[in-house]
Amino acid sequence: MPSRSPLRPPAMGHLTCRRARGTHVVDLSGCRWVDPAHLVGVAALAARHAAAGARLRVVGPSRPEQRRYAARMHLGRVLDELGVEHDLHDVVPEADRALDLLEVRPVATEADALALARLVHARTAPGDPVAAEALFTGVAELAANVADHAQATGYVAAQVLPAAGCVRFAVADGGLGLRSTLAGRGARGARHALHLALDGTSRLDDPTRGVGLVTVVHEVGRLRGSLFLASGPAAVRTSRPRGARRSVRTDGALRSPFGGTLVEAVVGVRGTPGRTEGRTEGRTEGRTEAWAERVTDAPAEEPAEVSTGASGRVGAYRER
Repeated sequence: MPSRSPLRPPAMGHLTCRRARGTHVVDLSGCRWVDPAHLVGVAALAARHAAAGARLRVVGPSRPEQRRYAARMHLGRVLDELGVEHDLHDVVPEADRALDLLEVRPVATEADALALARLVHARTAPGDPVAAEALFTGVAELAANVADHAQATGYVAAQVLPAAGCVRFAVADGGLGLRSTLAGRGARGARHALHLALDGTSRLDDPTRGVGLVTVVHEVGRLRGSLFLASGPAAVRTSRPRGARRSVRTDGALRSPFGGTLVEAVVGVRGTPGRTEGRTEGRTEGRTEAWAERVTDAPAEEPAEVSTGASGRVGAYRER
């Protein structure tokens, strides 16, 4: 069975809402790999529709393995709580796997944010205790602040991938989106708003707010991982190439806007994500999948003012 690079960003096209006979539909049936980003993204969109009184139906993955994973992560249970129609049946939890995954859950209390932070810390501490401590603080703040900034319910989820040597975690909300949230801070468009957020800009005057995302980006880069941020029609990925002193940002455009904000990060639990015992994961038919493949020009929006990181340039991709 083909595998994929653990650093590859989530396929956001599966989170597109289409309208069918008066009902909005999110269709995951064609999803080859279900990531935490898909789970929290669906949950956030479901919460948004439920709050607006709009009908939504979620179609689960057609691949048995991905379908079981979505159920094991309790996506069906979350949708039931929101009163959203779906075809995912929950399963009985396995024996204690607290260090292997964090099922989809709303960020209703500080404890929910800390649950995600603890999992990330537990898995990164053996390889880099300093980065793990910083990630704990950054992830906890990022998860706790998402609902405050978005004025909507936030969701978190995470999974450890032992074979790939990494942990993947995600936070999402179905709220206002970064362009609206940061409009009062000079955001000139969706893409610019993402870069403002990555630079630590917050809608609040408190200088201590907004640093969670900055901390996570920095430490994810130290651990040779990557971070994906999407809001509205724009997306950006940050990574630190080997030998670079700072993370590099790569801009992108989504085929369909995401109604809210989504963050997914991948960090190595020991060494570089995707490398286990001298072997590189993510090879398909003799080639390694990479973020840069099939790169095309993204729609120009604010090309001049965005931060370019260590490479001195901004790449672009268009989601397929």
